[in-house]
Amino acid sequence: MTGEQSSTSTNCCISPAMMMSTKQEQKTPAPVDKPTTVKDWGYSQDDCGPTIGLCPQLLQQSPVDLQLTGEMVNTGHSVQFIPEAKIDAAEIYGGQLDQHYRFIQYHYHWSQSDNEGSEHTLCGKSFPAELHLVHQGVEDPSKLAVVGVFLQLEDKEAKALEADAKALPHIQQFNKKVAVQGQQLQCKLPHNLASFVRYQGSLTTPPCSENVTWTVFTEPVAVSKQQLDLLRSIKDCNGVSSTRTVDHYNNSTRETFSAW
Repeated sequence: MTGEQSSTSTNCCISPAMMMSTKQEQKTPAPVDKPTTVKDWGYSQDDCGPTIGLCPQLLQQSPVDLQLTGEMVNTGHSVQFIPEAKIDAAEIYGGQLDQHYRFIQYHYHWSQSDNEGSEHTLCGKSFPAELHLVHQGVEDPSKLAVVGVFLQLEDKEAKALEADAKALPHIQQFNKKVAVQGQQLQCKLPHNLASFVRYQGSLTTPPCSENVTWTVFTEPVAVSKQQLDLLRSIKDCNGVSSTRTVDHYNNSTRETFSAW
């Protein structure tokens, strides 16, 4: 669910020798190994194979590390990352979404307990925290698409909160904010992007507007105890959990998607 599609070129690093043909006296060729073609190259030797040669060391080579800069803010109800306005934000589309949606912010929900904290539950199971990546409609800005990611407590340090963990100690008090660099949204998503639940719902905070297409991944992302404790150290404006009771009785249709 990314805003860009990649294409693979089949003429990467073509040497001049491969693009020319010369008329020479025909001789019986000596036995040689199968020549390396453009299709045969790999990354294991940091080159494109013996025939193709090294990629040139120029200034516009791909791929690159895509990162976001912006502000992390203590809103009094959560901590929220807002990207710089001048940045071309990522978009999500396809997968039965009705339009393109552009990323505008993400925030977390958590509690002081390891047994609860996520706003959604999965087959009755709660998680210690939940991440919401909020996107606004490009064609119809009145609509939102929110991607929900469960955070699961594990022993190891996790990349999902790596950049945030550096900012959280600076915004423990309500209305504090700090500049953040090096945000990578991909690190906050699970490995399995093909298994998710989608339904039409609402914002989970007032005014609880019913204009949200929810996509909640079923695979959680790891978070360490130390990282989770940093979230729990945040002081909200009421000193209470930032979660909302699950609505077991609404009539929205939930569609589960899974790929083998």
